[in-house]
Amino acid sequence: MNSKPINVLYVTPESLPYVRIHSLGDISYSFVMAMRDEGVDIRLMMPRYGIISERMHQIHFINRLTNIKIPMGKELIPASIKSSSMNTPRTKVQAYITNNEKYFSSHKGIYRDAKTLELYPDNPERYMYFDKSVVETCNLIEWVPDIVHIVDGESSLVPAFFKLLYPEKFQKTKFVLTIHNFEEQVEAGKLIYDNLGIPKKFKNDFYHKNKFNFLKAGIIYSDAITTSNHLYKQAILDNPELSNGLAEFIGNKEFLSIPIGIEPWTWDPKRDKLIAYKMEYDFEDFKYNNKIDLCNKFGIDFDPTIPVFGLILDVNEYEAIDYFTENAAEIFKNENLIVLTIARVEQKYRNTFNLLQKKYKRNFRVLYTNDLSYFHQLFAGSDFYLSFDNHEPTSLNVMYAANYGAIPIVNDYFIDRKIFKPYDPKKNDGFAMIFKKEDKPQLYDYIREALKIFDDKDSLNEIIENARSQKFSWNEGAKEYKSLYTRLIKGK
Repeated sequence: MNSKPINVLYVTPESLPYVRIHSLGDISYSFVMAMRDEGVDIRLMMPRYGIISERMHQIHFINRLTNIKIPMGKELIPASIKSSSMNTPRTKVQAYITNNEKYFSSHKGIYRDAKTLELYPDNPERYMYFDKSVVETCNLIEWVPDIVHIVDGESSLVPAFFKLLYPEKFQKTKFVLTIHNFEEQVEAGKLIYDNLGIPKKFKNDFYHKNKFNFLKAGIIYSDAITTSNHLYKQAILDNPELSNGLAEFIGNKEFLSIPIGIEPWTWDPKRDKLIAYKMEYDFEDFKYNNKIDLCNKFGIDFDPTIPVFGLILDVNEYEAIDYFTENAAEIFKNENLIVLTIARVEQKYRNTFNLLQKKYKRNFRVLYTNDLSYFHQLFAGSDFYLSFDNHEPTSLNVMYAANYGAIPIVNDYFIDRKIFKPYDPKKNDGFAMIFKKEDKPQLYDYIREALKIFDDKDSLNEIIENARSQKFSWNEGAKEYKSLYTRLIKGK
């Protein structure tokens, strides 16, 4: 007789197919699909932001979860929890979507104003409200999950609400917190505690360095902590500054690094619906045609003899943005390359990029967009992928690049060399060119090496094959998470 499947509620601020701002949107979607493949009965819960189309995603009312009252201090603010389903050709996952005009549907951005890219000042209040809606939903539908799995700062109040507001009802539920990046802690002023609805005797669990800190609460009230990169995990334990001192609250709890993967239906060159030309038999033909399409979209002349370098710069990666602009003159010394950039940045950086476009009009173009289709097209049409990132330890974009045959030239920000095998020109082995940002000549050397490789088609194809042969799969990680869930449920 088969045992009962593990019931999991996965709580996230963003997920495909509804919305994707950071890599978390990809990870949330691919994770729940992978866990469903492992036989876990997993459901997802997230907010319904103003840019999410209810019609497109078939988001519909749940009668008993319409106009429920969420306490925020002295106010009772109504929410409607709606339902949708996340589908791939192989599986389906139910999603609960928190609807509220004040906090979410009136906002056209996610974490930041869509026009100014400034963080919404009421983010702490918004996500406190969302976290409360998670608990109230489970309470009202009488569902006691075996595991509630939360991710990053925005959902980190959820375990405390379950344990302190309904201690008897959810006493058997265990809580897992995944921290992809300790930088995103979600902090607020002292007065926000009044909205919690939790006795003041627990107040110290929510404050760190005189600020209300979501992530501290998540660490304290969770039963296990995970991250996706073993190098990052060790650095967090070794260097208190990397976690803003929060690592000390992990204590004796299980703290694991569990590898992530990419979604095999969404990010597959043979099936990708967002690129101009799917890969059939000939990789060179795939890359050639997607490169033409990419150059056309960026409004730059296509030249088959010149390599295309893809680059992604985001609003919170200020060091990477500054690094690129400071080194642009050296990068573009050789005119036999093109750099195509997807950027989501504030106006001051747009002004800088616009000047660079004028200065290097034959070699540099930028698109200001967060349209996911352009990300797919960038990887499909680029010969090399540049990353100056000093912020994202998941290395997800490096996985995408390798999977689409864009050879990574990446800053060594917790890059796992067991996964991204370094390129060795003597042996013509490996595929990732990993440099240290402080060693600028090393970056320039790799760019010059890339130009040589591009002209040597045998070497180029061999390195691409090395990159594309990697299996960036969730198989290992999903099994580890299922094992963790089982241990927690059994009290081990």
